[in-house]
Amino acid sequence: MQVGSYVVCIDDTNWDKRAFVEMSKLPKKNIIYQVRRLIDGFGEEDNAPGIALVGIYGNWKEFIDNYGQKVFEEYHFKIKRFREIESPESFVESILEKIENECTIKI
Repeated sequence: MQVGSYVVCIDDTNWDKRAFVEMSKLPKKNIIYQVRRLIDGFGEEDNAPGIALVGIYGNWKEFIDNYGQKVFEEYHFKIKRFREIESPESFVESILEKIENECTIKI
């Protein structure tokens, strides 16, 4: 995943109560977003980067990152809440194909 990639939100549940205060809005499941920034140093068990999205902004404050450094950083989301897709068009096409296959009656 890189800046400019497209992702679809796959988990919009159990937000920390700070997310409602610190973020301009929260992602919704099955909605496509574009990656604005990847943020290193805040991953949990797998040390995956955090993710910032186009059109959604977090407040900035001082944090202690995974490396023990004090950094001024934007609130952001866990990357595991998202799945990368090739493009918005390919995602829509895959959903339409899935619906079409589910609606086909086999005789």
